[in-house]
Amino acid sequence: MLHLPAEFEQFHWMVDIVQNVDMGLIVIDRDYKVQVWNGFMTHHSGLQSHDAIGKSLFELFPEIPEEWFKIKTKPVYDLGCRSFITWQQRPYLFRCRNVRPVTQRADFMYQNVTLNPMRTPTGEIKSLFLSIQDATAEALIS
Repeated sequence: MLHLPAEFEQFHWMVDIVQNVDMGLIVIDRDYKVQVWNGFMTHHSGLQSHDAIGKSLFELFPEIPEEWFKIKTKPVYDLGCRSFITWQQRPYLFRCRNVRPVTQRADFMYQNVTLNPMRTPTGEIKSLFLSIQDATAEALIS
């Protein structure tokens, strides 16, 4: 039996978690180019990771108001704090299909989005990650 170092095994687990967690995870750099695109985003947007990585978020999703989104990211990059976008403020950031059309009658997935800073080992914030939650059920009962 092959015995792998614990660090390698933990790294493999982390990749598996990121790809299979039931929420969207996207990493973008300061130029708003996608660095990570997880399985949730592939499933819900229909956009494969190899088609998203390296592309501008605004090129992939032209419905995102560029100046508004840059203002939302400013405290994340400048202060290192989180920023939030709720479905009440804006029904969605990424136009994704509703995957439960029978039980949840909506034309799109309502979303809650958290923008999180990602620090380098020296403390710099060169990227941020977005976590996207499906808030459709919550939105439809409100």
